[in-house]
Formats: sequence, structure tokens, C-alpha cells
Amino acid sequence: MAVRYQDRNNLKKGIIRNALAGHQSYIKESSDMKPSTTNAFCCAAAILFAASSAVFAQATTATTDPVGFITLNVAGATGGTPALSFKGLSLTRAVEYQGSAETAAGTSITDNEATWTDNQFNGANGAYYVEIAGGPGAGTTYDITATAAATKTITLAQGLANGVVAPVSFKIRKHWTIGSVFGANNEAGLGGGDSATADQILISNGTGYDIYYYQTAGGGGTGWRKSPDTATDASGSVIYPEDGVVIKRIQASAVNVVLMGAVKTGQSSIPIQAGNNITGNVFAAPMTLQSSGIYTGNAATGLAAGGPSTADLVLIWDGTNYAAYYYQSGGTGGTGWRSVTDASTDAGGTPIPVGGSVVIRRNGATGFDWKAPQHPASL
Repeated sequence: MAVRYQDRNNLKKGIIRNALAGHQSYIKESSDMKPSTTNAFCCAAAILFAASSAVFAQATTATTDPVGFITLNVAGATGGTPALSFKGLSLTRAVEYQGSAETAAGTSITDNEATWTDNQFNGANGAYYVEIAGGPGAGTTYDITATAAATKTITLAQGLANGVVAPVSFKIRKHWTIGSVFGANNEAGLGGGDSATADQILISNGTGYDIYYYQTAGGGGTGWRKSPDTATDASGSVIYPEDGVVIKRIQASAVNVVLMGAVKTGQSSIPIQAGNNITGNVFAAPMTLQSSGIYTGNAATGLAAGGPSTADLVLIWDGTNYAAYYYQSGGTGGTGWRSVTDASTDAGGTPIPVGGSVVIRRNGATGFDWKAPQHPASL
């Protein structure tokens, strides 16, 4: 049950198409996918762990998540051909409140010890979300539409997942946005200009890409814009925790985007829909195919096994191409994770890199929630 996406974009079927003139689709069959340059996403340094604590509510004290930074290496254009870099954020924003809800049903949760103010986590203060921290719905997230002080209630944009019942622990974080990741005034240093000359940030919307750029020329003023609207400030546009982000770089020089944030702890619930899904590694540590939890042995709760032409696929950028992997259910070569080019060698140790995005190709008509266990297992 892909809870958050049901309302956001009609189940986000993940049909990924390149919306850029002059480029072929980069979601093609198996290893034919070849973006223009190597786009490895590397850690700038080891995550800087913090043992600080903070008071989030009346009589409620909690330890904050570890914090640190990573660097997004954005490739430069080659020979006049724009470079595409495929990224994931791998860090969250800090927890701003956490507690235990005495009531949780439908589209609301109530924490009797809450001391929040009206609209503290919505509206003019920006976009926030609730993450369920324990129980059957652990890792599911829900956008906040209202915060009420008198009733100590949070109203959600989506209905709580089946099995989420009170008492249940939860966390509230502010969403990443275009402005908070790349800087309100483009402090990241992407190339500015107009919709044709600026670097572009592309985020899948289910039928194509939403395209963002930093406008410095033409009518409509200066700032982040969402094409084709040249006048409306787009700096508050949300980037969801598991969104894969594509950066199209026009300039020849590479650029590094430093992201500071909190390390995601606990299980994450990542909605996977029928078709192609671009999703980032949400954790500040690499996963492997084996450790990711995306194959469960049940096609209703994870990837469907089979052969290279029938199984669901995981496509991972290897520096030159996208390499395709699947879970082989039997026959020549045995059972387990395999590359589509090698049916015999165990590929379970293949990493899903920190800060990278991968393509999940779901062949079936229905999706599932990928329950990704915390990486690393202990902090």
C-alpha cells in the first residue's frame, strides 16, 4: 500500500520518460541505458555522528538522529552535450517533534502531551510530514495539512496505513525542497539563466518530469522556477525522501553540491508502483541487493522473481551503464540475485550506493511498499 503517493500523483505509476529535447529515453531495456557521463555520488566525509538530545514536547525527551553531510558530484557537459547526473539525497532534515499518539485513525493523530501551536507544521511555516516510527506502519510517511493546538491533533493529507493503531510513536520532519537542497539563492552553484540555458533539476511526477531551474534572465524575476512558469517562486517545491533527482548540467565544469542533514534511522517504507520507479537510497550508508529487503519471497510484498525477461528488475548505475539485476527463482544457474548478463554468479552483494538513485522496474499490474531496513543496522 503506497500510502503517500495515492493522493500526490494518482499512485505514481513511475512511468519515467525523458522530457528533454535532444535526448533519448534513459530508461531503456537492461544495459542499453547510457547517460552522458559518469555520475558517481560519493560521501564527502564519514557521517559526523552527534549524541545531542533535545526536548520535543512536554515531558518528552528524545535523542536526535546523527547528523552530517554528503556531497553530490554533478558532472559537467562533454563536447557540448549536457550531462545527466542521477542522485538521491540519503539524508533527512532534523526531527522537529517526536512523541506517542494516543489516537491514530483515518487522517489524524492526537498526542495528548503535545505543546505545538496552531499551524506550526504546515502552511506559512513550510511543508512537513509525519513518519510512523514503530509498529506495522513503521517508515510510512504522511504530509501534514493542519496542526491544532487546542485538540493536540495533526491532520494528514493521506489516510494512515492498515495496521497503524494507537498508541504509536511518530516523528515530524520538514520536507526537503528545491530551495533547502540547492540554496534559496542557488548557493549550490548550478548554472543560472532562462529555461533553455540554465541547468535543470528533474523530478519524476509519474508521467514525465517536473523541471526546475534557477532563473537569472528574462521576464519573471530572479529565483527558482518550474518550467514553463517563469514568474512563480518554486523554491518551496517538495523533494520527497525517496525521490530520485536528475540534474542536467549545461556547463562544461563539474560542480559539487554539499547537503547537510540528519541520518535516517529506522525502517523506511518506499512505495513501488507498476512500471518504472526512480528512487534514491534514503540511508547514509550503502545497501546491497541482499540487505535491501526489496525481495521478500512474496511478489505481493516485494519484487517478483523469475528469469531475466520475466522478473522485476533493479537497475543500478555502475559508472558507465545501468546494470540490470533480478532475483532468479530457479533453473540453470541456481537461485538468488543475478545480473541479466550472468545467470550463475551470486550478485547479492551488489551495492545500492549512498546518494545514488536506482530504477525499479515492476512488471506486475500492482505495486508494493518496499520495507527497507535501517542501514547501517546500528548507529
